[in-house]
Parts: sequence; C-alpha cells; structure tokens
Amino acid sequence: MNIQSKTVTEILVLLVVVLSGTTILTLSVATTNLTIPVIISGAALVVAMIAAVSIMGPSVTGAPWVPTSRKLVTKVLEMAKLKPNELLYDLGSGDGRIVITAARDFGVRTVGIEIDPFRALYSRLKISQLHLKDKARIVRGSFYKIDLRNADVVILYLEQQTNNRLRSKLERELTKPDCRVVSVIFEFEGWQVINQDAEELIHVYKLPSDTKTV
Repeated sequence: MNIQSKTVTEILVLLVVVLSGTTILTLSVATTNLTIPVIISGAALVVAMIAAVSIMGPSVTGAPWVPTSRKLVTKVLEMAKLKPNELLYDLGSGDGRIVITAARDFGVRTVGIEIDPFRALYSRLKISQLHLKDKARIVRGSFYKIDLRNADVVILYLEQQTNNRLRSKLERELTKPDCRVVSVIFEFEGWQVINQDAEELIHVYKLPSDTKTV
C-alpha cells in the first residue's frame, strides 16, 4: 500500500469512527441517564476525532496543515513585493491568515483555496468579521482543479511532492509577465529565483517565458 492509499484508508477509518461515536453518543443521551461529565467526555472525544480528520485530510491532496507564524506570513508577503490591487492566491490557505494579512495590510485582492470544510468555514467567518469580503474570499476545493490564470502572485507552503505535481499546472496557467510564485521551504528546480531568504527558506520565482507550456 503506498503512502497516499494508506492515508486515504486512515481518513476513512477515522470518519467511520467519528460517525459511529456521534451516533452512539446521541443514542446514549436519549436512552440512558448519563451524568453531565460523561456526556461532556463523550462530546470531547467526538470533537477530537473530527479535529484529527480535519488535520489529516488535506495531506491526501496537498500537505498536512501546519500553522504559519505571523512573522513568517509577513516575511513571505514582503518578499513577494506585492503591488496595489494585484490578485494573490494562497494554495492550501488553512485558517486564512495569509489571505487575511495580504488583504488587510498589503491592500491586494486575495483568494484562498482550502479543501478542509472546517478551516474554510472558519476563514470565511474571520473575513466577514474583519469586513474584508470586498478584498478576500475562500474557495473550498482542490487547488489542482482551480484555474489560476488571473493570479499575479501564488503562495505555497506545501510539500515537495505537491510542488512537483503542481509544476506543469503552474507553468501552463501562470502566463502574466510579472507573475510570481512564492514557495516556503520546498523548491521548483530550474525556475528563475528572483528573491530568496536562506534563513526562512523562502523562494520567490518568476517563470521565464520558455517554461510556459501549452
């Protein structure tokens, strides 16, 4: 069994456990005289299982969620050299911190792509709370399937194998002359590096015209 198949299996098992736990807890509350501590403990277990699915799920198609520090978020956006009204895509946007910071502090339009429904919902609520809906939005789905042709900047903090899978898509779709790709830690071998931070392992790329594929 390869890693991806194993992960899918683990997630399916967790989903079954979560659904089973929820059903059992509901039936138990309805049919027995459970004490409040027991009910709370059961509910906490179900919540923990849901959280585990939420954390592991995105690793099937992209990378496991690892919160980015505020310092790193700011550094990534500064190195992208954002210009007013540019359109930034964050692939695997998690809780939306890059999308929100770019829209609020750098004045650009932003789109976060997030496959996990819980984090996508949280991001949308946060964007609404901060009154940024005119500048920022979240698309729930796979970034492999989202058209990126309008992007001026694409941010990635994924895995090397995910970058490798995305390479041809990015080369095909990122056709704007000044489009930049910012990748944290993981690289795109052969692409033109226009900015780099060796300490934080931030790589900023500009795709030369001869890498564009049809």
